[in-house]
Parts: sequence; C-alpha cells; structure tokens
Amino acid sequence: MICVVAARGTLRQGPPLRWGDAYTTHSMFANHLGLNPVLSLYNAAKTTFSDHRDNVWKATLPSNEAQQITRDLLLTASDQLIDADSAAIRRINLATAETQLKVRNVVVILMESFAGRYVGALGSKDQITPEFDKLSKEGLLFTRFFANGTHIHQGMFASMACFPNLPAFEYLMQSPEGGNQFSGLPQLLSARDFQDAYVYNGDFAWDNQQGFFSNQGMTHFVGRNDYVNPVVSDPTWGVSDQDMFDRSIIELNQLKGDKPFYALLQTLSNHTPYALPNVLPTTAVTGHGSLDLHLTAMRYSDWALGEFFKKAKQQPWYNDTLFVVLGDHGFAAPEPMTEMDLYRFHVPMLMIAPGIQQLFGTENSTVASQVDMVPTIMGRLGDDVQHQCWGRDVLTLPKDDPGFAVIKPSGSDQTVALIKNERIVIKPKDMDARVWTYQLGVNPHSAPARPDTDDAQFLQQLNAYIQTATASLLDNTAGALASPGE
Repeated sequence: MICVVAARGTLRQGPPLRWGDAYTTHSMFANHLGLNPVLSLYNAAKTTFSDHRDNVWKATLPSNEAQQITRDLLLTASDQLIDADSAAIRRINLATAETQLKVRNVVVILMESFAGRYVGALGSKDQITPEFDKLSKEGLLFTRFFANGTHIHQGMFASMACFPNLPAFEYLMQSPEGGNQFSGLPQLLSARDFQDAYVYNGDFAWDNQQGFFSNQGMTHFVGRNDYVNPVVSDPTWGVSDQDMFDRSIIELNQLKGDKPFYALLQTLSNHTPYALPNVLPTTAVTGHGSLDLHLTAMRYSDWALGEFFKKAKQQPWYNDTLFVVLGDHGFAAPEPMTEMDLYRFHVPMLMIAPGIQQLFGTENSTVASQVDMVPTIMGRLGDDVQHQCWGRDVLTLPKDDPGFAVIKPSGSDQTVALIKNERIVIKPKDMDARVWTYQLGVNPHSAPARPDTDDAQFLQQLNAYIQTATASLLDNTAGALASPGE
C-alpha cells in the first residue's frame, strides 16, 4: 500500500501527480527540483531523440530568405523591427490612437470544441448556440477565424502565447521547449502590472497548463480542486461550465479595483466524457446521430456562457473590459470541408467592448487565426508594445490585405496548410502540395482548385513561416525580450 501511494504521489482522487504539479514557483530551476530526476532525464532524452523529432520541419529555403519572407508576411506599416540579427520578427508595434478602445481589462474565454460549423451566427441552422448568437450582435464577430491546431493545448498556447502549432512540437507545453519565453498575453500584460486570473474546470496538471502559464507570467490559478459544492464534479475530469463561470465572477470581483486585470476563463463540458448536470437547463440535441451528445454539450456550454454574461453585465468592471470569446478548436462534421477538413479548425472569435461596433462594425471576414488574437487585443489597449507574436493586429491591416492562417492537425499527422482568401494550400509531409477552394457559412462547399499564379507564392510563404518559427523555437529566440542565449 505504501508503495502504491508513493508511486501515485498523492492521496487525491483522479490522476496521480503529473509534471505540472511540480510547477509551483516562478523559478524554472526550483520547479525542476520537484521532478523525479531519473524519469525527467529519461523523458527529456525520449523527447529529444524520439522518432517524432524526425518530424521537425526540414528547411527548404536559405534561412535568410525564409526569414525575410516571414517578415514580409507578418510585419505591417505600424511595426518597427528590432534585434534583427538575433530574432526573426521581434518588433515594436506603434499604437494607433483612432483604433483604441476605452477599456482597461481583458477577459479571454476559451470555449472547448466550439466548432464554427454549428454556430448560428456563422450560418448554422441547427440552433446549438442561441446565447452566442445573441452576444454576437453586441460585438465584432470574426467570421473566417481558425484554430491553429485541433487539440485543446494547441488552442491554449497559440491563443495565449501567440505561437503556432508546428510539426514535431504539437505538445509544446509538455516539451523542454515549452520552458522557453514566448510573446503572449501573460508576458505583455504582466509587464504592465496587470493582475491575472486563470479559471478552469479541470486539473491544471493536464497538459502542464499551470507549469507552462506560470512560467509565462500568470500567478493566480483556480482549478478543479478549488470548487465548493459544484453542480457537477467528475473525479477525473472536473466541474461543469456553469460552476466555472460562476466562480469566475467571484474571482474577478475579488481583484483590486485600482489595477487593471486580464483573465483566461476556459470551459471543459464540451469534451468527452461530457460531464453535464443530471437535469439540463437546455433541451438535448437530437437528429444528428453520433453527434447528438457532443452537440448537447455544446448547447449547454453556450447556455453557461450566456448566464456568465448576464451576471458580468451587473458588475462594476464590465464596461471597462474587452471580452474575447473564441473556440479552442472545432470538430469534424459528417461532410468534410476540403481534404484538411476545415471544420476541425474553423471557430468563431467575438470581441465585445464599449464602442467596438462604432469603430469596426459588426463583422470582420479577414482570414485570421489564434496567433492573431494577442496583437489584436494589444492594439485596442493603447501604448506602443514590443512583442514577437506570430500573428498580426487584424483590425489595422490595409483593406487589400486578405489575412492568412497557418494550421496543422494534432498528433502524428504532419500535414500543414496556409489559408488565404478562399484558397487553402495543403502540404502533406514528403508529398506535393495540393490546393483547394472553400466557402464557409450558410452555403458551405469546397473543391480542388484550378491552378493559380499565386499558389507558388503561398506555398513558399507556408514553408518560410514554419521554417522560421521552428528555428526561433529551437534557438529560444521567440520571446518578446531577448533571451540569455541571444
């Protein structure tokens, strides 16, 4: 019995101690002291020398050329490149007064499996997301927005750390490179002395969430074991979305009113095994076969989101806050969208704040992805900002810039793709690229594309972007500030 307890490392129900349980301080050295040294050495060697590392993107261009193509793709007229000899895209983005909002706080709501295919505001007739659809009328909805990956942890680091999902690094938060500094919301807003909160239904040891985000600058975490008398409590998975959102109101109200804050609120109920209340506050979904339970959970998450906003609107900080609601990834529908199946990537992003519709309208159809979220948020807050995000402020792009998104599925599938306009260039590993056209919304369809003169340039941009991002990750030069190695 003693050996069993020692092997598990904990008396709690659910999973044994994980890597993330050791990450309790701001010191990476101290955190590593809490790990099993033999097992950690073994895992590091396995990660470094495994066959999966053979999937690291092979350079197809001279590094200087790839870097310049990437800079041309990402840098805008408002960007001043710095540290050009050591960092690929580190720059200072100059604030544009006429595109700023009168807000001081930021709340990011990352919705589990919130697939754009089933969102009414994006064209679905299935009535799965009535609350989100109502909220979309109050803010700015991005209609061609994509997750960078197809797993929750990829949605987390792409959105909050502003770094793309790369071949061989799909599990970045659990790999040695996950200890690098990035250029996401925690780094940029912690430097401005913002308070922070990360409220989640589940266990932060999953995917090393607390370890990763505490290293990036977050300090206040509320997870599965911090809830009292939740409506739903699954010993392995966690509490319900309504529990998470109710606790979020409490946590945000406890922050000091004289300092701005940012928060990440992350849902979980729309993930197998769908830990839902015994008595649902919504009608169960029928008529979709094997997707009925999944869509029922999505409808429940949507209801919980609506309840959160009803309560948030009564709080003193509501009118001072920029809310960003987005999906972490989508999921497959019965009818695939291109051979890449864009339904697994297409998600909504909705920004709600006072005055946002007056400045930017109600919809934005620029192609964008999760790595564009942070620079788009920072552009609304004012002041110049030094960063190295692998996306752009979508709301200050020239009118003739269609935007772009680089996507990759989770796991062993090493296919990558670049989306621009209504075309997607798909590049499987060790195979020729293929191009499709697509249309989302009320009348979705896709088909293999006829050759176009832009396709070769799109493929070159895809290769350059992934090659340059991979080099930055391996060299630990992807941070907002220079790393010691530089």
